[in-house]
Amino acid sequence: MNGENNGFISNHSGKIVGGLLGLAMALLFVVFGFWRGLFIIVFVLAGVFIGGHGEIRKEMLQLVHRLWRGRER
Repeated sequence: MNGENNGFISNHSGKIVGGLLGLAMALLFVVFGFWRGLFIIVFVLAGVFIGGHGEIRKEMLQLVHRLWRGRER
């Protein structure tokens, strides 16, 4: 029976994660209200985006350095 549960979870992981995220959003809205809950969600997503894109930050810094060096000439 344990193998059946693992198969179910792996086959429907997107639906499970989506359902849990929806539940978390609903709880945020109920506890804090719509605008405060939305504010929290936006900043959490911004943090995830910034934290997960370290390579993009490095590329942006390299671009700024290249552009800055171009102005010094």
